[in-house]
Amino acid sequence: MSGSGPLYDELHSLFDADYEPTSLHRFFASAPGLLREKGYPPRYPLIVTTNYDDALERAFRAAGEPFDLVSYVAEGEQRGKFIHFPPGGEVCVIERPNEYRGLSLDQRSVILKIHGAVDRAGALWDSFVITEDHYINYLTRTDISNLLPVTLAAKLRKSHFLFLGYSLRDWNLRVILHRIWGEQKLTYKSWAILGKLELMEKDFWRSREVDVFTVPIEEYIAALEERLRGVRPRS
Repeated sequence: MSGSGPLYDELHSLFDADYEPTSLHRFFASAPGLLREKGYPPRYPLIVTTNYDDALERAFRAAGEPFDLVSYVAEGEQRGKFIHFPPGGEVCVIERPNEYRGLSLDQRSVILKIHGAVDRAGALWDSFVITEDHYINYLTRTDISNLLPVTLAAKLRKSHFLFLGYSLRDWNLRVILHRIWGEQKLTYKSWAILGKLELMEKDFWRSREVDVFTVPIEEYIAALEERLRGVRPRS
């Protein structure tokens, strides 16, 4: 009601804090290094998140694992575009997604923040898809995958998905997934890990041929990390 300025000031103060990374954040940050230690070439993930805080990024930094951060711009002159924060490099606005070659999952992990993120370095690139107007503008644009850098859009179309804790009661998430996937069912096996499952969500996941497991995220990640650590070193 007071304008976007006071809203962004309040959100920045809320997210400009050292929130403790969870076991989930730490697992993703440590996984490439664990594979390298065992003699395997690292598999770098594309991690898509709607969170605004930087807990995941701080987990990667604590693990000494470089990453690329790609975030959506919700306000200002660059509204509707994505920006790229390379490790140790200059921020780059992605003007031509279909021509952008500055990202490679063969080199390092990519964190994709589709609802924007806090800029703790000075608030210049603070971006939050959070108001009704933001969502209307966001969801009525052309195919979201066309706004993404070409390498990430291609990865999203040809990948296994692991959904961790996302509730499909959130209608805007369903619309975003529909924009990314289109009308087609997933052709790559995918999974969803949820603490509990409602009937509506079950039908949605089934329609997308996604297998659902009702298990606490912490238990799932602990078991996944145990399996990874138990992999035999490559001879």
